[in-house]
Amino acid sequence: MVLSTPDLEGSLREVADITSRMLPEHPMVAITLRRDGDAITVASTGPHATLIDELQRGQGLGPCLEALHTATPVAVTDMSTETRWGAYPARMLAQGIHSVHSQPLLVDDAAVGTLNLYSPRPETFGPAALRAIMLTSAHTAILLSAAINSARQAELTAQLRSALASRSIIDQALGITMAQRHCDRDAAFEVLRAASQRENVKLVVVAAQVIRAVTGNDPTPPHFNVPTRPKRVRRNS
Repeated sequence: MVLSTPDLEGSLREVADITSRMLPEHPMVAITLRRDGDAITVASTGPHATLIDELQRGQGLGPCLEALHTATPVAVTDMSTETRWGAYPARMLAQGIHSVHSQPLLVDDAAVGTLNLYSPRPETFGPAALRAIMLTSAHTAILLSAAINSARQAELTAQLRSALASRSIIDQALGITMAQRHCDRDAAFEVLRAASQRENVKLVVVAAQVIRAVTGNDPTPPHFNVPTRPKRVRRNS
């Protein structure tokens, strides 16, 4: 499912900026989301934050990816003494980064992304900063949950419309077949089903071929009316 939209990315950029401004030392902030089985940086406080956030993608190791996979926070208090993740610590030090904190963004107890903070100083993220980070991640997760629900609803609506459109085309083809063969609906359906199996194509494709052969035109898709809220009538007192 695609989580990222222009509106969502704009909101997440605001989250990154606000998080950076409210914390001591104003660390760089980046937000990573799962997308099509991968982890993508979708918002940050600037190009440098995006660059260092994406450095771990190449070798598939780093605090952000670990937080995403384990759904638990991952902290690096001093990159100069860090021994995890292969060459990652050296690459971070080369970018001037000495401490990192990756906070998972949890929706229904699953990590859908991470809030990643990068500082040029070691031991930047103390107890007060961590409390603020946890609060920010919780609010960001609410935003992502709403986006996920909206995306699911849009996907379900699209699937329903596709199913109804297919049903309309099949119904039209059944009517044509019944008229041509002087048979009932069940017999007409068996004719279309047999053609579908014989040609190894979906039933709706066969139905469209029947309509096209008779009318010379492609099937007309059904029109869907999008429900709207009724306007409130204002009464004069």
